[in-house]
Amino acid sequence: MSSELTRLNGFKKGDNGVFSAAGETAKFDYSDGQESEQRLHAILSNAEDLSSESQQLRSQITDWPSEYHLTSLRANLLRPLDLTGVERVLELGCGCGAITRYLSDNTEAQIDAVEGSPVRAELAALRCRDADNVTISTGNFNELTLPKNHYDLILFVGVTEYAGRFSDRDSDQAALQDLLALARGAGRADVIVLIAIENRLGLKYALGASEDHYGIPMIGIQNYPESTGIRTYSKTEWISQIEQAGFEHNVFCYPFPDYKLPTLMVSERAAQQRFAAATESVKTGGLMEELAEVSSRDYLRPFNSGTNEGVIWQTLLQSGALAQLANSFMILLSGDSARLQRMSDFDWRSFPKDPPAYLRENASQPVPAKPVPIESDLASVDHAVDLRAEIQALQAQLAQERAERTLLAGSRGWRFLNRIRGWLGRARID
Repeated sequence: MSSELTRLNGFKKGDNGVFSAAGETAKFDYSDGQESEQRLHAILSNAEDLSSESQQLRSQITDWPSEYHLTSLRANLLRPLDLTGVERVLELGCGCGAITRYLSDNTEAQIDAVEGSPVRAELAALRCRDADNVTISTGNFNELTLPKNHYDLILFVGVTEYAGRFSDRDSDQAALQDLLALARGAGRADVIVLIAIENRLGLKYALGASEDHYGIPMIGIQNYPESTGIRTYSKTEWISQIEQAGFEHNVFCYPFPDYKLPTLMVSERAAQQRFAAATESVKTGGLMEELAEVSSRDYLRPFNSGTNEGVIWQTLLQSGALAQLANSFMILLSGDSARLQRMSDFDWRSFPKDPPAYLRENASQPVPAKPVPIESDLASVDHAVDLRAEIQALQAQLAQERAERTLLAGSRGWRFLNRIRGWLGRARID
């Protein structure tokens, strides 16, 4: 099925089900590796159940790439949202179609899904081959002509961090502004733009996990002294970027352990409740118990934080700092406050945690923290350091750091890690 986007760009549908410019092959150097992509091609080609809840696809998960593309957990990012009435969707950076498929299964919208990688676009087309409301195209977002005032929902899931990588702009921030302007132009007056991205200052990175794109611990906390056009942002930085882009309203939500495979989604209003002063103690208490189960994953190497991570998340909720140190954000932007609030009207949602067989058999994966009773002395943490003030001060300091700062002992990031360990009463790491 063609769409207004494919017609505007003169795209033709190939034998593989993907729309693209005739005779052109997009240049895109992002891949999980040829072997992984060939295996995904075989799995999707032979699958009878391609739905977003497919147990057949789940049974084929054997490693991280297959887990990311085949698990139904990906869609937990969107499950708390009210998508009623959505008519036209633009998904920029659809990958292999996991989110695309969920949107197709759960809305009546016409979906334009664009992927920069021709290989991944073909995999997305395979995933959605029996969905008559999806059009898959491949091309560089920055070179596309998008329909004006056309879409009422636009998604960037794991995309905005790459804005500078595929742009000629002088800075990553300028490239991000171009991407947001692209969305504003293609959206209706009441469009909602959804962004899912890692938090540069996320707790797991402060505890030593690899930065997801560079594979180097602390490089994000160091403010990317050797950036190659890939960059994540803190909440404060995002608010600045949003204001610059001209979006009047925004809502932050917090996926745990992260946006890739969320099993808990927390709204802004829930995250900002200090437990000791909460008026809905039962509801907040339930969230405390859910946070006790959160255990972050490093998708690049074995990772163990060496501490009871669940207690840290509980402490951050109580101190009002959960929003600043969450590992990921889901951000909703719009000029229509009422529609934005209607779509994101939830407190928190938890989902079943059922890791695939390859993780259950791998003892190196972290074990979730045991729940801590709500009656514990966590309520006494008010005497601790004001985490939000510390984060703001750290951001101001990091903004002045330059490439000469090392990433190892003595660096700002390493001192930040030791500061957090000090708050938790743990020994310094020298």
